[in-house]
Amino acid sequence: MALLLASGAAGAAAGRLLRLPMWPMTGALAGAALMHLMVGGHFVAPGWWSVLAQVLVGTAVGATVAPNLLREFRSVLVPGAVAVLAIVGIGVGCGLAIGALHLLDPTVAVFGMVPGGVGEMVAAATALDVDSALVAAMHTVRLLAVLWLLPVLVRWARRWPAGGDDDV
Repeated sequence: MALLLASGAAGAAAGRLLRLPMWPMTGALAGAALMHLMVGGHFVAPGWWSVLAQVLVGTAVGATVAPNLLREFRSVLVPGAVAVLAIVGIGVGCGLAIGALHLLDPTVAVFGMVPGGVGEMVAAATALDVDSALVAAMHTVRLLAVLWLLPVLVRWARRWPAGGDDDV
């Protein structure tokens, strides 16, 4: 466990030096994965690691809550609900399509394509006796793609004109 933590920390440090997008997470993920591939063997992080990580993230997010949050939340409730339903629907649809094309077991494909935390989806897949390693791999690829693409998309969106046709 100490080697895994050290490799995750080293990966995060390298990610910062390399200016990777979302360097703490992507660097730690790459560092831990690289160590695991080099050393081999079977290691599963203890369940309390996931709980601790979720508590830390929840605390960090909770600390950003401002008094006007509920007022702002009301304005995005309906569009947010529509977006969530669309994203889940697209994920399930893609998973079913992958299963129908016989590229993967349909259950693995659905668990691998729906949004959600890696730990939660892997735990659910494990509970249903599905290939949880493949579900984890699919979510890791999805997570890295989102983490690396999101900063680029945010920068692009900030340059997008508010209501004019200046770039046309």
